[in-house]
Amino acid sequence: MSSTARYTTISLRPDTVRQLQLYKTGGKTWDDVLEEFMDNFAPEEFVRWAAEELKRPGISAEEFRRRHGLK
Repeated sequence: MSSTARYTTISLRPDTVRQLQLYKTGGKTWDDVLEEFMDNFAPEEFVRWAAEELKRPGISAEEFRRRHGLK
């Protein structure tokens, strides 16, 4: 990453931070942790997962977005 890289701040619930801390090992940055997740959970896999979730009884697309913080 270049020395002129720009960073941003994201808001996470305390429970989420506690869970993510389990993955922040060996000097990894938060950016490293999230990149690793994205590398291991390709968008196509997410779409398949989301499609399966939406098949569950009683969950509408609106409810799915609300539960998972999607727009």
